[in-house]
Amino acid sequence: MNISAIDHLYGYNDGDTLIPDMGVVWANGETGYGVQQYWDPTNKKVIATDFTKHPCIFFPKPYSSKSGDIIVPESAGQQWYFNAITDEGGILSDGKVKDKYKALFEVTTVTQNGKTFPALKIIGNLATEADHTDKTIYYQGAYKKLTITCSKTIPIQESIGDTKKVLISCEGQDGSGDNVLSSGNTGNDWVKFTAALQQAGETITADSYTWQRFSAGAWKNMSTIKDIQEVSGNTLKLYSSGVEGTELFRCLVKSGDQTYIGTAEATDIKDPYYIEVGRNIPSQAVNVGETVKYSPKVYDRSSGKESTGWTFTYSFTDNGGNAITDLTNDNLTYDNITKYGGVATRIEASKASA
Repeated sequence: MNISAIDHLYGYNDGDTLIPDMGVVWANGETGYGVQQYWDPTNKKVIATDFTKHPCIFFPKPYSSKSGDIIVPESAGQQWYFNAITDEGGILSDGKVKDKYKALFEVTTVTQNGKTFPALKIIGNLATEADHTDKTIYYQGAYKKLTITCSKTIPIQESIGDTKKVLISCEGQDGSGDNVLSSGNTGNDWVKFTAALQQAGETITADSYTWQRFSAGAWKNMSTIKDIQEVSGNTLKLYSSGVEGTELFRCLVKSGDQTYIGTAEATDIKDPYYIEVGRNIPSQAVNVGETVKYSPKVYDRSSGKESTGWTFTYSFTDNGGNAITDLTNDNLTYDNITKYGGVATRIEASKASA
């Protein structure tokens, strides 16, 4: 038996680990679009993605390891921010979009897995002739007196004819954008990732696609296994039995003599057990001189009691999904973490079946 967890930014609450995440769905149900914007300096306009034609919706979906579920932040005092968590950057006033932001944003909601989340619809282009810098949308709210901050960056750049990148979109059984496998009539029995090679924001034809799973510190090729996973060209469909905890996947897209990479995560909250990562500091923000150390434990989700007899292994990736081989649970120092521009730790718990 194996389960896993991937450690990201989180807040502590009575032994709970809250992992902030920002979900994205498209208002018109589109697929194959990314939140990045490309500016055409010749024609002085956005060529992809044009939010006036394809509005996207951001919504906070923090994950609680203790409850094994995505939680809905409390409505009182919540706020959306544009570029900075300051009064000036605050998008809302008394729950409504401020006049200066009305051409860019609308307040709305998103329903997934039977839960309704606060959401912000982007209806105007954030790239302009005068400003081609990346933009960040922040959500700040609370859950059981714990402040939760979720964020999403919208990359913006001038159009360059040969610029290529891989966009991976996600479709859950209950709606686009949901990468969480869950139980119940409103849940997901499967999630499907679709990879698209884009050039200056437009999808182009690729030569081949290779899907891989990150396991035991290395990327391993995937193929179709009945009732577990379906691999078909640029799509990867995952069933609950094919995901243990939170797992990392990527697609290698070949075009000519170049290979481009896109990564994605899937989480199964049907698992009867969950990992409490046991980090020795209460934040992923590691200060100079600090060393991170994990002392993980496994808990039975139904009883809340610790489950014993598990063996833990660790593996690490950088922000691009590349495996890091010179890190261990004993040398996660500030210097080593900053050397890679940030590190994602994957903790895998294994136990022999009874």
